[in-house]
Amino acid sequence: MSKELTTAYMGMELSSPIVVGACPLTIEPEHVRQMVCAGAGAIVLPSILQEQITHSMMKWHDPLGAISESGFQPQQDQYNGGTTEYRETIRNLKKLCQVPIIGSLNGSTEGSWLEYAEEIQAAGADAIELNWQDGMPDPHESCEAVESRLIALADSLCNRLSIPVAVKMSQRFNNLASVAHRLQSTGVDGLVLFAHRPQWDVSIDRMHWTIRWELSPTGSLGTTLEGIVHARSGGLDLSIAASGGVRTGEDALKAMIAGADVVMVTSEIYRQGPGAIQEILQGISHFLDTSPHDSLMAFQQSRPPVEFTSERFGRLEYVDPLTRSDHYADPIPEVSGLTGDAYGHPVAGQ
Repeated sequence: MSKELTTAYMGMELSSPIVVGACPLTIEPEHVRQMVCAGAGAIVLPSILQEQITHSMMKWHDPLGAISESGFQPQQDQYNGGTTEYRETIRNLKKLCQVPIIGSLNGSTEGSWLEYAEEIQAAGADAIELNWQDGMPDPHESCEAVESRLIALADSLCNRLSIPVAVKMSQRFNNLASVAHRLQSTGVDGLVLFAHRPQWDVSIDRMHWTIRWELSPTGSLGTTLEGIVHARSGGLDLSIAASGGVRTGEDALKAMIAGADVVMVTSEIYRQGPGAIQEILQGISHFLDTSPHDSLMAFQQSRPPVEFTSERFGRLEYVDPLTRSDHYADPIPEVSGLTGDAYGHPVAGQ
């Protein structure tokens, strides 16, 4: 008999630990219905952008300046529905399904645009996720100053709202644990580790860098696990969502042992459809059915704490696996030299 998969995230009770991460799929009611039926415990809407909100606030009294100063572009509304439709989407999804609906804001600086968070709350969102994207920082600005801008933004947001707030962090902080603890002091309820990053490349013909968005690559879970463990050090008391690289039930279990309360799944849904959620949950259920834990929450409560160690032992975690063996695992699968004939019989490659 399958054991209880209920868990808690930012004070909300979720029917399962699978949260559908922010993406355009989650503004489509039919897609959301299918993902909830497959077992999703919560839904995160695609982010409303600071540029969109600024444009909508300026366009009535300064239409030309609204375009030139806000950074708004029409395709942004196609991505998430736009500021007006976004509120309506929340209301409709709350009528459609019983799982928490989490709004999302994407921005970099404090300002009047944060007032829109209150509209998201008024529309019925159960929580808000702040995706802080700072772009390319000034080389003369210190790391402390960059971090302080995030802390101020999170503090301002928390002071405006009564619903839970999560901060979706990047991997770029020098001391992730320090930033996590500073965020906790602002009243933030959770962390999402990590924000998805675009893929950078350089066009040789144009002699310029290019940026494109792509699904999370296979084998990327390790970075997420490392971030969760680092963030939890020092007794951090925040909910954590693992975001990036979760493809299977085993991946989800690893993330929860590292310290996650829920796992966000997005890329795998694009690859396989809503059935990916069901497959991950089946993997978790199979493990629990053969484990001594009575429920998922009991399993999560049994995970080991993250404790400070001396610099010598901290270094040993890195140095020991580096020097213990000269054999290194290759994550790129070896391509078979065999091909098949018309009947599926293997034939040696030429």
